[in-house]
Amino acid sequence: MVKTHLAEEEKKLIIEALNSNTEPSAELMTKLFPGLAEKFDVEKLDRAKIVSLEYAGKRSEAAILNQAFPTDAGSPLQVERCFKGGSLTGETQLDLFERAKDGTDDNWQNLIVQGDNLQFLKSCYRNADPLIKDRIKGKVKLIYIDPPFATKSDFKGSKDEKSYSDKVDSAEFIEGLRERLIYMRDILAEDGSIYVHLDQKIGHYVKVVMDDIFGKQNFRNEISWYYRRYTAVSSSFQSLHDSLLYYSRSDNWCFNNLREPYTKTAGKQDSHYKKDENGRWFRWQKRAGKEPYKVFLNEKGKRIGDVWEIQHINASAIERIGYPTQKPEALLERIILASSNPGDLILDVFAGSGTTAAVAEKLGRRWIVCDFGKHAIYTMQKRMLRIGESKALGKDVKKNRKYGKPPKPFCVVSTGAYDFSRIMKLRENKDAYIDFVLGLFQSSRDEKDLSGKYRLTNIFGEKDGDPVEVYPVWNDEYLKNIRIDENYLKGILLQSRGKLKGNYYIITPETCTLVGDTTMKNSAGNEVHFKMLKFPYKILEDVSRNFQIQQQPSSQENVNNLINSTGFYFNDNVEIEVQKTRFGLKITRFDTKILDKQGERLTGIGGLAMLLVDVDYDGKIFDMDRTVFAKDVGDDGVIKMTGLTESIAVVAIDKHGNESKPFIIKNK
Repeated sequence: MVKTHLAEEEKKLIIEALNSNTEPSAELMTKLFPGLAEKFDVEKLDRAKIVSLEYAGKRSEAAILNQAFPTDAGSPLQVERCFKGGSLTGETQLDLFERAKDGTDDNWQNLIVQGDNLQFLKSCYRNADPLIKDRIKGKVKLIYIDPPFATKSDFKGSKDEKSYSDKVDSAEFIEGLRERLIYMRDILAEDGSIYVHLDQKIGHYVKVVMDDIFGKQNFRNEISWYYRRYTAVSSSFQSLHDSLLYYSRSDNWCFNNLREPYTKTAGKQDSHYKKDENGRWFRWQKRAGKEPYKVFLNEKGKRIGDVWEIQHINASAIERIGYPTQKPEALLERIILASSNPGDLILDVFAGSGTTAAVAEKLGRRWIVCDFGKHAIYTMQKRMLRIGESKALGKDVKKNRKYGKPPKPFCVVSTGAYDFSRIMKLRENKDAYIDFVLGLFQSSRDEKDLSGKYRLTNIFGEKDGDPVEVYPVWNDEYLKNIRIDENYLKGILLQSRGKLKGNYYIITPETCTLVGDTTMKNSAGNEVHFKMLKFPYKILEDVSRNFQIQQQPSSQENVNNLINSTGFYFNDNVEIEVQKTRFGLKITRFDTKILDKQGERLTGIGGLAMLLVDVDYDGKIFDMDRTVFAKDVGDDGVIKMTGLTESIAVVAIDKHGNESKPFIIKNK
């Protein structure tokens, strides 16, 4: 460990920043973590004269990467449900912990991650979560992202339909994307690559940012995806392409040359080409003052260039699943074939409709996809469960053949939003429980032997250098009969024999403590500040819900926006009752505990974000067929809908992402 040398005033400023939940200055962060700062030779960068984009709020890479450890370390992953062969397996968090222990790919399970992708990327970078430890960081061969292009000036929201992107200007948007790109670079394999999908609104800014992050020497191509589209006549040229910025992590990257069939106007049909005595096609190439020479056609086809003509998905396409920003599988097929090999790990953290996962699956790659929206999560889950019914790739596309294979094992996991009861079930495995709750409060394992130093057996972690006790709920006696009170705290002071001073953190379920933060003196007269880290953590939860947790989209237009959420919260119960009517459905009861910005509980359907509908529910897997956004629900709860069967189930999602259990609609 690199030693730090901080003046008393600097220490005071850092403590004040932590206590007020604000970020210390970049200068202080560099002094606090000199080991990371040394990675960035500012003078060398200055000599290289790399053009950089400057804007308000831009931070150094060292400050961003430092943040993943002491102040905002990402959130642990919680298993929601697992599938094998298209059926639920019933596997739990503990089952997956056991699978991950061997560190090999033999027990690999693909992942759909629900939550803020920045928190997930920080967790990958930190490389401490047992579910993904040593399985993602440095092993991702290909990243494809299709981030939202919009900024504040592009939106014209109204009333409660304003999205997160309504609130950000261009500088904030660029910095948010840049922060994510820095983490993506550091979890890529050395021979890995990244493709960033952009349009003309923001692409030129992102190009400069990526030159800065990946190095302009690792820029490989700007690819123009040309698609046929017909729009109304306007006063400017018709937009017919998007751009993909393609960078590698290093100068040793995976690239497979791809070829496509010759067109009618080139190759064998071209009058310039003839067959030689061996039946090979060639043409004569002239050169000044010398004999011409033969140029042979490659029978495998012509090399693919940087302009890709791939048709966009039309309304009647077999692969269309109704997601507004869905990209064609042919586009991802070309990217994945060019920059990865079978068995490689593919990542997409703006996953949307799940095209990356579907194509990676069909091409024999492993995959991880992430999205904030519950609509996207259920869309991807359904797409993967029914992947066998979707079209095949490659030559079989023209023959309209189906893929025909069941999905490989995958799990849906969440980050940042948790089920308290599932955490308590981890008591069956002491280490699993400890790792999870330490992750909740951004604390690392006790590697300094603070437990031995203070003679306290329940110290398992450290937070900013101070000891962290994990209240031993795995011991039934503690869980049922013992509570944290003043006598409990006096016992800690007595056992530590006057050595304990400063901050002492205790992570505990809030039902196990009778006191809040408390300051007491040890036998030497020094103050000990007992800090209670309770969960469900009501203070953080209330603050997060009012100001930090971003809302689930309540209209189709807002399903793909850049999201930043802070900290974590625990899922609340959501209850829904629905009746079937002559014209569709009617919500007769909706109940959620979330609050509005004024701290008032939302009533009626005011807290509803969307209603997911399974029109032929089998009683086992909720398989979303339709999404009804709050915008499309009448004030009286009426939803016009046709094509309903006799076996219908609905799941309600509130604006904070809490979801109800499937409500089965019974016919009267």
